[in-house]
Amino acid sequence: MRYGMKSKRKVTRHQPRDVDRELTELRRGLTLAGITYNRQVIEKFRIYIEVLHNYKGRLHLLSHRDYYHIATRHFLTSLMAIPYLEGCRTVCDVGAGAGFPSLPLKIVLPDIECTLFESQKKKACFLRQLIEKLELSQVNIIDERAECFAGKTFDVILLKAVGKIKELLEIIDNLIAPRGRAIFYKSHRVEGEIHAAEKELRKKGYQIQLDRLYTPIENKPLALVILKKKKERGSFT
Repeated sequence: MRYGMKSKRKVTRHQPRDVDRELTELRRGLTLAGITYNRQVIEKFRIYIEVLHNYKGRLHLLSHRDYYHIATRHFLTSLMAIPYLEGCRTVCDVGAGAGFPSLPLKIVLPDIECTLFESQKKKACFLRQLIEKLELSQVNIIDERAECFAGKTFDVILLKAVGKIKELLEIIDNLIAPRGRAIFYKSHRVEGEIHAAEKELRKKGYQIQLDRLYTPIENKPLALVILKKKKERGSFT
């Protein structure tokens, strides 16, 4: 190296055109899925993408490749649960991480009240800053384990990439409201996991519903496993 010359450091920046490409894909995916949106919704998703990229390298939130497919692999996948939230007011997200699936749902369905459980303090701090940037109301961050939470139950419990169904029954029992439901985001190959938990689920009074879907644009397989609490012995919600 010559004296007086500074070494060049390669800096990777997220270019505005990449954000625009993501938002174009998002608009297309929303249209394909029949989800209505407006300019304010798209702007919030723009901010969401920018905040995620600002944290890249500082906090592990997504895999490296997913930073260039946020709209298709995370936003649109999260929104696949919209039809199952009809008539629900209170929603919680167990192991919220980067805010999926709850925050994309909150952006599109602003009237729902969201509680995000994230026991890792740094990720909980990220979520608080993200919510502030997005100017979202009625969103609470709980930086403790969901199984330790007391005092409130929820109409819907969202669980994505947090473990097997059978292992999470204690958490569901602790959080679910009467006539509530838990929604697991899974792969199509989920039958074995359901079978392993089925006996205990029936014993605890849950109805099991499995819906196999495909995400917009990428057409990736997605299974939603919905556990519904019975109204009373012998009848279902």
